Amino acid sequence: MDKFELWSHAKPYIIKEINSEVLYNTYLKDSVVVSFENNIFTLAVSLPTKKNMIMIKYKKVIEDCLSKITGHKITLNVIINSSNQAPLSSVNVDKPVVAEEKKENIIHKINNSNLNEKYTLENFVVGKSNSYAFAAAENVVNFPAQNNNPLFIYGKSGLGKTHLMQAIGNEILKKNPHMNVLYVTSEKFTNDMITFMKEKNMEEFKRHYRNVDVLLVDDVQFIEGKDATQEEFFYTFNDLHMKNKQIVLTSDRKPKELITLAERLRTRFEWGLTIDISLPDYETRVAILKKKAESFNIDVDDEILDYIAQRINSNVRELEGALSTVISYAGISHKEIDIDLAEYALASIIPDEIKLTPQAIIEAVSEFYNISVEDIKGASRQKELVLPRHVAMYLCKTLTDMNFGTIAKVFSNRDRTTVMHGVDRIMKNIQTDSNLKGEIDFITKDLLPN
Repeated sequence: MDKFELWSHAKPYIIKEINSEVLYNTYLKDSVVVSFENNIFTLAVSLPTKKNMIMIKYKKVIEDCLSKITGHKITLNVIINSSNQAPLSSVNVDKPVVAEEKKENIIHKINNSNLNEKYTLENFVVGKSNSYAFAAAENVVNFPAQNNNPLFIYGKSGLGKTHLMQAIGNEILKKNPHMNVLYVTSEKFTNDMITFMKEKNMEEFKRHYRNVDVLLVDDVQFIEGKDATQEEFFYTFNDLHMKNKQIVLTSDRKPKELITLAERLRTRFEWGLTIDISLPDYETRVAILKKKAESFNIDVDDEILDYIAQRINSNVRELEGALSTVISYAGISHKEIDIDLAEYALASIIPDEIKLTPQAIIEAVSEFYNISVEDIKGASRQKELVLPRHVAMYLCKTLTDMNFGTIAKVFSNRDRTTVMHGVDRIMKNIQTDSNLKGEIDFITKDLLPN
């Protein structure tokens, strides 16, 4: 069986394992088989982001499929081939491609589109909470108006919706500089409409918003209750969609929950793909902090990143703001960034409620699992005692400012690495065990009633 036959046989199994047509089309559909030698199977993809996602999330799936077919252990290798570019959208075939457009012209076009060039797919940190939204964004970049139109991204404030939306616009312009991309907030759309209406120049308003290839509208929930704005947005949406132009929308809620929005707009928002971005998990929060530290060109110790990531879990904006505060304080005070400085700098940011005593936490865990405080602190390895003990260690780490060494002393002077192992085990298990997560949430609410 040659390399092409092997890949052809493997693809149906890979699609089944990934269980998402969007993800497969985004990361693997346009991959090219390069070689199959010495049990190493090499694929070429067009973008670094595709390579990274395949190696992080799908490497094992692909290797398992290939190994089952061949009967040998196969290792996957992914390389970047810049000539392996995804085809341009069919909506643009009637426009000339500017192959050698200068970088400054592209930047000028980005500025005219109201885009901030700092927002890219490359510097967007991908984790479990946003991987599907990221995949959908890449799909829109590679195939505008072909698959997900409109793309509707929703989630709470500060989770990266604006970053992802603007990254779509920036990446499309890099790939297709001739395209007209326009980013606006819903407030900007409303204000423009009012201005043009006062000037009795609505034709110019229509020309401005309907003569685009990609329309990006942020925080669309703010047009709720604004009948005139909704009316004009409805006709703008219809006009662009009928012309096969890409529309991307963000909101703090899914379309069905925009209850004061006109029904005809709600249904149109659901024509394409609706996808959410949720709160980042611990690993993603640490990755975000590392990326932010890199942007400052500063090396921050993992203990500091852990301290911030464990305590700031509300949104990305606050997470990055906390790290910026620590870095700024270090610069002002001319001190090294250590855990003491981080604790001092963030004293006003980290809620007082988390400053609990370890004894209170252990007693709450003891009451919930109906075992004694002595058993939780003790050395017994009985299964029914180990889990509550690990839960208590985890809550001490996440709800207080204690480090692993201090927690170890509370639990009968255990070794620091024992506590680290217990906390790590709980952190991993709550990602897949909904019952355990529910138990910990219940205990936490009991400890932090407000």
